[in-house]
Amino acid sequence: MRTGIMRAGTRALIVGLGSLAVLIGLAQVAVSAGWISRFILPAPTEIWTAMLELFAEEHPLQAAIATVGRTLSAIGLAIAIGVPCGWALWRYRTAGRAYEGWLGALFASPKLLLYPLFLVMMGRGFGTLLVMGWLTAVIPIVLKTREGLVSVPPVLIRVGRSFNLTDRQMLWKILLPSAAPVIFTGIRLSVIYTLIAIIALEFLLNLGGLGGLVDNLYDRYDIPGTYAAIVLVLILSIVYFRIVERIQAWLRSS
Repeated sequence: MRTGIMRAGTRALIVGLGSLAVLIGLAQVAVSAGWISRFILPAPTEIWTAMLELFAEEHPLQAAIATVGRTLSAIGLAIAIGVPCGWALWRYRTAGRAYEGWLGALFASPKLLLYPLFLVMMGRGFGTLLVMGWLTAVIPIVLKTREGLVSVPPVLIRVGRSFNLTDRQMLWKILLPSAAPVIFTGIRLSVIYTLIAIIALEFLLNLGGLGGLVDNLYDRYDIPGTYAAIVLVLILSIVYFRIVERIQAWLRSS
């Protein structure tokens, strides 16, 4: 069975990479033939050359480290606050039913528009990025923590009570381990949305990181370099997603 899953994954990877290669080839032909202006989309070969120059001159790895550090800081703060809040909404059922819809609506709202408010309150620096990233990350963690605890099978709770577990022991030995896969789904959503929010704010405020790198290249009207920086952002997003996906798969199998 595992061999079949690996083969299916390999086939999916081949199809995905093949489709990407075809799109890159079509883009190269379209730009070279003049069907698409180089001011709109540079040729993929120009983007590759700009990528090499980017690593030689702009130090994008330092920018990526800054972006990752800011994202992880916001995610860590969101987990530290979101999991206890989700537990409170599960523990106090009336409050959970009352606030779940509000939190869902807030999660769907464009929170990035609040950045001028925090910019005035906290200044143009790390604090604004941290609060905006936290605001993006905390809501799905709260909602998924409550959902995971609600979905714990009642038989497990009865088993814990039959062993006379205290509330603290019940939480750490039964509730959280059982709800962990669902909670991690919320963390996975938070990671992706927070990374997008942090990069967007870095771009808007020119606060360094990958977003600031894209903004600098855009201001210099370096179109191939701008696309190369965007490709780096996409690569970082894919790596982030795959790491979180692997951790979630490990939690489900353990």
